[in-house]
Amino acid sequence: MKRVIGFLSIFFVVLMGYYIQPVLFPPTPKKVSVEQTNQTVHHKALKHQTIKTEGFAKYVSQPIETFEQQFGQPTKTENSGFFFETCNYAFAQGTLEVNVEAGKVSVIKVMAKKAKIEPFKFGMTSSQFSNQINLSANFALNYDEEPVAIELSENDMRFRPLVAFDNQTFAMFFFNGESEKMVGAVYLDLENLLRLMPYQINSGNPLANRVQESNLDWDMLNQQKQARMIEAINRYRSLYKLPNFTTNETTTNDSKKLLKSFLTAPKKVLSNERLEEWQTDQEAHLSNLSFELSIAEFKDLAKQEKINYQAGFFYSPTIDPLFNLFNWISQDHLNQIIDAPESELGVAIDQENVLVLLQEPEKTKDSE
Repeated sequence: MKRVIGFLSIFFVVLMGYYIQPVLFPPTPKKVSVEQTNQTVHHKALKHQTIKTEGFAKYVSQPIETFEQQFGQPTKTENSGFFFETCNYAFAQGTLEVNVEAGKVSVIKVMAKKAKIEPFKFGMTSSQFSNQINLSANFALNYDEEPVAIELSENDMRFRPLVAFDNQTFAMFFFNGESEKMVGAVYLDLENLLRLMPYQINSGNPLANRVQESNLDWDMLNQQKQARMIEAINRYRSLYKLPNFTTNETTTNDSKKLLKSFLTAPKKVLSNERLEEWQTDQEAHLSNLSFELSIAEFKDLAKQEKINYQAGFFYSPTIDPLFNLFNWISQDHLNQIIDAPESELGVAIDQENVLVLLQEPEKTKDSE
């Protein structure tokens, strides 16, 4: 019996030691080599894809005479005040506009509802577009022997994708922020991509907008751009069976009054932090550092000037009206204004700054 009790005692001690040892003397963990991975999610590949050059991409950086051999003489030519001329050409499906610098095509802008622009077509959705082409979110480029890294956000990929052609030109395609259908295409060279683009730059420097300081009549240029912007907005609306915005002297003057008021005394509607942001953007002259008044700031501005309105926005910089219209349409909060019901439209432009104002139609006021 004593032997049995002794055996059980020893067995119990051994058993307890077996279970307690890992608690009192935990084993040293093995070091396992783990390969680090970049947590940033990128679309497709870091190196951007290029596609075959066709359609309008063939004419970028070529002499304007080459373009006009195919599309005829311009119906209208205007100085932009930013070292390029804007030429309009007859285009039955919508609008065809070309920026010319030093006699060469620098930017081609196309707006249509139904038209083929090889290898794409207007009216296709953003999902159809991304299914047709291997889109890139990251672009590693070189400009003036300096590396430039561009990154597109999720919204950029969906509404403002960028495509590179194998002739070292590019195209931005713009999709309606609500319907997600293609409404605009902009073909351009690398310099103008770095000057106009709305994308984020992770390394390298974007190019500042160049304002001509010569003896230009800016009052006339501003008026021309106001007319160009109104024409582009109404051309877009007519393509999509929306009634044209009408214009009158009152709404035009109110838009100019609001723009002048803000540019003269921005601190009246901006907080200190927002004022600092505005001043920084004004000094930079960069398109990818755009500035908008918030809904509350715009409301305060209109209230100070005792101006009634239905909708409106302030946007800077605006150096190319049609390009900016494409960009606004691709952003849902601004597209809602461009697609608004019938209204009186006022557009005020002062060099790089634009204010768009919608007011109640005159016939509605008269009936009340």
